Amino acid sequence: MLVDYSDSNSETDEPSPGESPGQRKRKASDHEPKNKVDSRRPPPLPTSFHTLYATNVRTAASDDPTLHAGRTRQVPHVVGNWPTHVYLEWHPPKQELAMLDDVIEHARPSNDIGRSMHSFLRSELGALQPLHISLSAPLVLKTDQKGPFQKSVCSEVHKRRVSVFTVRVTGLAWVANHDGSRYFLVLRLGRPRNDELNKLLSACNAVARRLGLAELYANKGTCVDKVDLSEQLERSDMTDAFHISIAWALQEPDKQAKEQLGKLNDLKPIDIGFSELKLKLGNVVVDIPFEGP
Repeated sequence: MLVDYSDSNSETDEPSPGESPGQRKRKASDHEPKNKVDSRRPPPLPTSFHTLYATNVRTAASDDPTLHAGRTRQVPHVVGNWPTHVYLEWHPPKQELAMLDDVIEHARPSNDIGRSMHSFLRSELGALQPLHISLSAPLVLKTDQKGPFQKSVCSEVHKRRVSVFTVRVTGLAWVANHDGSRYFLVLRLGRPRNDELNKLLSACNAVARRLGLAELYANKGTCVDKVDLSEQLERSDMTDAFHISIAWALQEPDKQAKEQLGKLNDLKPIDIGFSELKLKLGNVVVDIPFEGP
């Protein structure tokens, strides 16, 4: 907080005749509000503040797994390409954060897998990090596709009239990525009251399909009769696929690790509210607000 100090040469700094410095100090304090601390408390940060620092500064054009605990970049950097992702973002509050720390610690195997586990809750320097629910596959756009993609996603979300909604965490699981190069400890999610996750996935996949891009969870659909694939994806329920990753490892968890996780599945209920969709285009993040409740 900035404090407005008076001029040191001001006449008000001098005590009046017959007044001691101690008396003057008491008089000044008489005019201060009783809730001085509360009156000077800064207002809360707007949600858009997190968007300003949502991406890291790129320090190299080549991929070096040794700088990322052995991870390899899913979307290699190419000049003129824009890595793109659509997702919901969650900043766990203090109570939920402590519970997730405890879950990760108890789910950590006592072997090499446990020693190689990495938490998504904090950075290597200990800074808190947001978690997310993916609603698109990792995409790559050309420069001339950025504007149409953003406009189309906004239009599709608006068309489905998605309002502010809540998702409940239902359990834990270990899942692998598409090529088995990493394994994730994830929070399983229930189906929201108005099926908002499936609506948002349908919106994002519709845009990706029109641009000839990869669709998220498209290979999880079950073909019934001979229907058009786009129609099938529009009506599919992918609730079992939605998740929030909280930790990762390079090695596949063994039977003991999976059994150990089964003992932790009785989680205290966590309800997560979402009011906007995040669209990341390169190093820029765009917020797409939902309708009011």
